[in-house]
Amino acid sequence: MKLMNIKTPRAPPKGKASAFARLISGFSPTVSKITQVLADLVGKVRPLTEQVTAVELYHCTWETASKLAYTITDWKDWKTWEHKFDKQIKSDEDAIKFANQMLAALGDKYAILLSPAQVKAEQDRASGQFTGVGVQFEVKLDSSGRAVLAEDPEDGFMVRTDENGYPLMQVVSGPAQQAGMQDGDAIVSINGDSAKNITRAGLVNKLRCGSGEKIEIVILRNRQILTIHITAGTVNTEVVTHQLLKSIQGQAVGYIRLEHFYKLETANEMITALKKLAVDKLIIDLRYNPGGDMDVQLQLASLFIKDGVLVSCRERISSSNHELSVYSLSPTGLNITVKDEASGKRTNKLLVRLEAIAAECEIAILVNSESMSAAEMFTAALQDNKRAIVIGETTFGKGIAQAVLLMPNGTQMRVTNQRYFTPNGRWLGDGGNSSESYGIVPDHIVKLEDKPEIVLGTPHDNQLAFALELLAKSGNQLI
Repeated sequence: MKLMNIKTPRAPPKGKASAFARLISGFSPTVSKITQVLADLVGKVRPLTEQVTAVELYHCTWETASKLAYTITDWKDWKTWEHKFDKQIKSDEDAIKFANQMLAALGDKYAILLSPAQVKAEQDRASGQFTGVGVQFEVKLDSSGRAVLAEDPEDGFMVRTDENGYPLMQVVSGPAQQAGMQDGDAIVSINGDSAKNITRAGLVNKLRCGSGEKIEIVILRNRQILTIHITAGTVNTEVVTHQLLKSIQGQAVGYIRLEHFYKLETANEMITALKKLAVDKLIIDLRYNPGGDMDVQLQLASLFIKDGVLVSCRERISSSNHELSVYSLSPTGLNITVKDEASGKRTNKLLVRLEAIAAECEIAILVNSESMSAAEMFTAALQDNKRAIVIGETTFGKGIAQAVLLMPNGTQMRVTNQRYFTPNGRWLGDGGNSSESYGIVPDHIVKLEDKPEIVLGTPHDNQLAFALELLAKSGNQLI
């Protein structure tokens, strides 16, 4: 549900596609939907969007990487790639294949030229959509709150069922909902195969299908057997989930799980969660969060911080020059101060910000070694501004970000062109391109117990339990 119109910082003008974006993903084969504009880049780099020959596509990729890559250690070697494959490139597929070989020479594992199909998949990801049926299931817990494992470990967890052993379903907006399925329906069979006592992996396999494929599902609802036919299609997913927890002392604490920072509507979902929880103590779970889009991170941080620096970014803007941009919040908006390192010239921009509706909440953030990039940027912003205490394990260490450019023939290119620094000036590392990965060290180091039956967000999640009791005892003295 959309609660308000959210103006994305630095969004492209209505009806026009942005030519440039920043991506701070923890994944190497992914790219965010383009949502940012850097007007100063126009004229310095020529990201083409028209149709060109396959050879020209390769050359445009080489030229753009030459002008934007944060570091090119060996210019002489890099020059040899410019015309290396001219005689071998016969198609766009050839150009993409050889361009990616060329980009690998940068020593930047995040540099990539994506095909049109990959671009479409990532745009769907940014909109929070995928193709499927649109149902999900809860993990089955035993009487003590531990997840029940399947007999074969490769089948993962069992799912919650009714008294007959039929899996209980939750409906996500999409085909299942349109076909008339409801939360709490129990699945009896899928395409004639019994679903009784099925594992989560078994359900996923039986429900997996492509767009337009039909599935027959027999359900049990209010002791009545019903047959429903579903045509797979677009499913809208939620990135933010929440629940109200209670400490041993009985104090209410809100728990918010954030899967990633890709979806453009994430701030709306976060606002919804905060208003539904309506508590003054929050746990934000960023474990296994791969990062995502910088705009999304800026929006989310503004919900929790009234004043303060969020992040500073040093980026390459030409063959011999860099810019340093400092992003900070004030009650009036998001302030961006940009310094051109060659000339010393400074420019200032004031953009729309979101209201800091959770600025008075006590916050604990859960992280681990798979909390990356945008998740780290968000965590550092709240930690350095003394808005949250961090619990868990040292994060991944990705203090670099990528330019995302529209390229010829429907392709997109990503290349690392900047480093970012926390409000206190910490650089978190190069994300595994070398050994320079440092990450965020939690205020309280708590390792997740290595037990297969532990599911994040359940009573036996020991990191969550630690955060819950710490918040409950804090008495507004957490930070």
